[in-house]
Amino acid sequence: MSATDIRKIPAQETRGLRHAILRPNQPPEMAVYPGDDDADTLHLGVYTEGRLVGVASLYREPPPDALRATTAWRLRGMAVDATLRGHGHGAALLKACMEHAARQGGSQVWCNARMTASGFYRAQGFAQRGEPFDLPGIGPHHLMWRNLGTS
Repeated sequence: MSATDIRKIPAQETRGLRHAILRPNQPPEMAVYPGDDDADTLHLGVYTEGRLVGVASLYREPPPDALRATTAWRLRGMAVDATLRGHGHGAALLKACMEHAARQGGSQVWCNARMTASGFYRAQGFAQRGEPFDLPGIGPHHLMWRNLGTS
């Protein structure tokens, strides 16, 4: 990975890549997620040679199967330019998100991973929970999670 910079960005700056990569067949407003503007939500962008090539958002939110209150964070809207996948941008974004969650006292990061991305998350230490499910208009997903080593 060369000339790469990861930095905090406003929610608005995530939406172009979110729409183009994650929801290309949906209206642009579908790239606006609940919680985007919450005070503790984190949006990160990865830049290479000054160009935004990847985004990820992190929300303080328990997983859907939580039986008790947790200090979990939800990863959402992670997208990397298709021409630059496999160059470490996604792994760097994910690492930055997990470090942020850990600094905030988080015990776990979870996401609804597209089946096509589940191998990436497994390679980053995430585990699958439950059976695959379909998100209408988007496709098949797995609930995936990774403990952060804090209690």
